[in-house]
Amino acid sequence: MRRLKFRRIPDSLPNEPRSRRQAVIRWIYITGVVGLAAVLGDIFVGGLFYLRSEGLVVGDPAVIAAEFPVTIREIRVHQGDRVRAGDIAAIVSSQSVTEAVARLTGELATREMRLSELRIRAETVDAIVGFAETRHLIAANARKELETLMDRGLLSIEKRTAAVESEYRSEQDLGSLKAERRVIEGEIGSLARVLDEARIAIGELRKLYDQGRMRAPIDGIVGRVAAEQGAVVRAGEPLFEIYGEQRYVLGYLPTGGLYEIKPGDRVTIDTGLQTAEGIVARVEPIAAALPHEFQGAFKPVERQQVFRIEFAEGETPLPLFTKVKLRSDILLPHWIRWIW
Repeated sequence: MRRLKFRRIPDSLPNEPRSRRQAVIRWIYITGVVGLAAVLGDIFVGGLFYLRSEGLVVGDPAVIAAEFPVTIREIRVHQGDRVRAGDIAAIVSSQSVTEAVARLTGELATREMRLSELRIRAETVDAIVGFAETRHLIAANARKELETLMDRGLLSIEKRTAAVESEYRSEQDLGSLKAERRVIEGEIGSLARVLDEARIAIGELRKLYDQGRMRAPIDGIVGRVAAEQGAVVRAGEPLFEIYGEQRYVLGYLPTGGLYEIKPGDRVTIDTGLQTAEGIVARVEPIAAALPHEFQGAFKPVERQQVFRIEFAEGETPLPLFTKVKLRSDILLPHWIRWIW
């Protein structure tokens, strides 16, 4: 017997091992698909699992407004200026305040004249009361002596009647003077209290008006100038808006997520290529309407829960009214954060 020569079948090919390059391409493809799925999942449902929201950098606000109608005579600050508490922001004038001060001053002068007249009358009554008491005492003693003489039959009834009439008039005059003194003392006390209140009211009005000087209530930055020189402003309308030096982020928290934000949680604040760290200071129990910058076109007004974020120690606060993005402080590479 003889070994036959092996003949290769034409349609059968031997197994060829794949090259390492093809394996790398395959893993790159799988990694790309998984990464794309993760990015799409983060875009559509990521906000349900961690904080991803927006906010504005603001400061504690204060408003300069007049409590009476005024005319702007001079504006001394402009938007973006730094001011200190007590700095003069504007000079105004108010005809209503001027008229009120003049009217109150005139009424005060009239009441002071009335008070002077009452005091003069009180001193006059005090001086007369002593003589009236002496007169009444003399008349009473005279009547008693005449009654003694009448009992002895030495005096007529007409003289006794005249003595009684004299004593009655003296008693009546003395009672009238004492009553008048009590009334005058009461009026003097009441009028004195009214005058004190009137003086305090005039002083408060002049202090409030401060010769038309409108002063900044806090240290901060002028955010908006709402009036122009020469304009007439109604009572209560704001003239300036000032924001405090301490800046923070006012964030808007979407509701319905599977996460919870508590005071003390760390968050990341992004604006462009700039990143800062922040700490949740307070979560307010209210929902507010989003600012116009965050509202979607052709959509109803959206409301979200408000929370406050303080900049972490060592971080430089961003400029006022900067629009920022907020998210949970998760450990991811910087380039991935920038993409998000």
